[in-house]
Amino acid sequence: MALALAGSMAAAAPADSLGGISGTVVNAKTGQAMPGVTLYYYRAPYLDRGPNRIMTLTTNARGFFSDVTLDPGRYVLMARFPGKVEGCAIDDVIGGQQTRVKIEIGRDAIMCDGPRVHPALVDPNASADVYLR
Repeated sequence: MALALAGSMAAAAPADSLGGISGTVVNAKTGQAMPGVTLYYYRAPYLDRGPNRIMTLTTNARGFFSDVTLDPGRYVLMARFPGKVEGCAIDDVIGGQQTRVKIEIGRDAIMCDGPRVHPALVDPNASADVYLR
């Protein structure tokens, strides 16, 4: 019985543990990795139990970003461009797993690709910025 109980607890642990998002940012025109890009993200409001906290991720020298300290749920990544904010939703960040995202940044758009990822409407007044090198 102790073995059966331990097995059921182990199966429940991933759902209760932290999840994450990670990926790369590339220039849509050249396909080259983009280091030093700041992305802003937040947990989708209708799943949040408190005020939204906008968090930031910055890509490393190879255009890679990662946050593995997220509560399970839906998140929105965004970037501000002149006159608009673009974003993508990441559905179902799952405990114990990382959702991989590929982001292509063009002159005035952000395009996202990956499992459980799709375009999202974002708050145009949200604090967001992105810069191209």
